[in-house]
Amino acid sequence: MDAGDYFGVGGEQDSLKSAYMVHAMDVLGYDVVTLGEREFNFGQAFLLDCFKKTKMDVVSANIVYADTKKPFVKPYVIRKVCSARVAFTGLIGKEMRIRQLPSERGIEILDPFETADVVVVLSHLGLTDAQKLALEVPGIDVMVFGHQAGLFRTIVKTQEVVTLRGGERGQYVPTLHMVVQDGKISSFDGDVVVLDDKVPADDAMNHAVDEFSDKLNQRFNEANKTTAEEAQKRTLAQVSGDRYLGEATCRRCHEMEYQMYTSQKHAHAFQTLIDNQRDSTPECLPCHVVGMGQLGGFVSRQGTPELVNVQCENCHGVGTRHPEHGAIVGPDVCITCHTASQSPNFQYDEMVAKIVHWK
Repeated sequence: MDAGDYFGVGGEQDSLKSAYMVHAMDVLGYDVVTLGEREFNFGQAFLLDCFKKTKMDVVSANIVYADTKKPFVKPYVIRKVCSARVAFTGLIGKEMRIRQLPSERGIEILDPFETADVVVVLSHLGLTDAQKLALEVPGIDVMVFGHQAGLFRTIVKTQEVVTLRGGERGQYVPTLHMVVQDGKISSFDGDVVVLDDKVPADDAMNHAVDEFSDKLNQRFNEANKTTAEEAQKRTLAQVSGDRYLGEATCRRCHEMEYQMYTSQKHAHAFQTLIDNQRDSTPECLPCHVVGMGQLGGFVSRQGTPELVNVQCENCHGVGTRHPEHGAIVGPDVCITCHTASQSPNFQYDEMVAKIVHWK
């Protein structure tokens, strides 16, 4: 199951990844999913088309067409699990902003019901509203929380509702086993499985994802080559005042520090993307280049080759403001890239010793 927001934010690359995500979820055996606001980022037709060839059910009890009041997708499904009838439905918060294209039919919000032994709600309401729903609406047996990233490390029952929250980035799988007797959950147990190195990888899925990512990276790498010069000109035209200078400028006054730095991993960070064919992948680039997304920062490998790798300005700030910055850099700078999800074992004191380039 999934409680929504598995699509990207926008742009061609995100749309391709979103379509592939649906395919991958289907291959992995997802049964029922609901919709978050991000699933509408590429239009209703794109969304519905992504699920046409899958075995998954898409449910949402409170998204309907504004003109006919008919459901946008199934309001719920009932599946027989062993001897129990389990109802799955989904809800999205009214405050969520759903993107609509000018040519699309308007959509708005309503509610469903049918008899079942177990009712599972895939909630995209946000944590507070979902907890309120669980307290105020009778008949809900299980609630899966979505929209806001977070993890419940244990499977618990609160006010007669079993609650699950699966974290983010596919790093955890909450599992739930229920015994249903006389139409009620008589007992349950479960666990939160951490998808770490102890869980064997699916070689076929890994190969499929790598193949997709490689082709996507190659496609946008080629596109970057054709637009690099224009992008660089636009960026330079916008830059006035502060800008990134690149390590060659820093080296003029800091030769000793530069020589020490070049022997460390930061100085070769971009090569890891090239080796893994991710050098045009937007999720990876910001932490392997200088100033991506900022005026005068990295545009592309072809257009701004002087700003690849993790350089001086990643930690010490924009070069044109160099006199304003001290030499000491704290952990607040490091954790912008070494986040809990990307570097779960990151310890500042231990890691900073590996990048010493000063005396």
